Amino acid sequence: MELVDNVIVRRAVGEFAAHPDQRRALEVLRSCMYGELLFDVTGSDAPVDGSFPGGSRLQIRGGTGPGGGRALFAFTRQEEIARLYAPDTHTQSMVTPAAGALGMARQQRDAWLYIDPAGPTCALSAADIDFALRNPNNEPLKTALAALDTGHADRGDVLRVLVDDGPILLGADEKSVAGKVVARSMALADGSTALVGFTSAPEVVAFNPSDAVVALTAHEVLEMVRRDGYSAIVINPAGPSISYARNEIGNSA
Repeated sequence: MELVDNVIVRRAVGEFAAHPDQRRALEVLRSCMYGELLFDVTGSDAPVDGSFPGGSRLQIRGGTGPGGGRALFAFTRQEEIARLYAPDTHTQSMVTPAAGALGMARQQRDAWLYIDPAGPTCALSAADIDFALRNPNNEPLKTALAALDTGHADRGDVLRVLVDDGPILLGADEKSVAGKVVARSMALADGSTALVGFTSAPEVVAFNPSDAVVALTAHEVLEMVRRDGYSAIVINPAGPSISYARNEIGNSA
């Protein structure tokens, strides 16, 4: 089993810590919509065959955030947990989906989720987490895009995940009015127009912070591309990104 080492989240956290602002906090948030993180469960009963039997004592470490609010701690790798303890301490960790860490903070009504609290660190607020989780999240598609970016998938692999009819989010641009949503689009190099789709709400506002979020299925979004004359669809333009021409999606969905 591979050890958790979430380089993407750790890099985003480091960039935020060096230059804290809302845009970089959003980069951390959208990086947490897929992949894995760790909880610090040092001092808990030992797991048996990789799980905790009923009645086991399980303590997940947290702390205090800005203004005294309660904070849950999550970590990008085991070494970040060890930095909180004396060198000879036997630390314990538990793997969690990164989006699951957001969900735990929300479920416990924590005011913050601190990632790598020994530093460099970033604290995600309850409001940011709620925004991310109250909208659908197409984690399989985001994961496929990340695999494409690292050379572990190809365009066909990503297309198969896209047409599996998971959720796709659209950004409602400034031309939208009550009862009529104008989806965010972008001009391509050849002068044609592509519909822009997103795998999560943080991806929408990473591309345009003023856009509202509209959730549809992949089938509905790809039908919009065909019906409304877009030349292509671009997924997650803030990156990792992919585009498919209208003829590539054909009648796939």
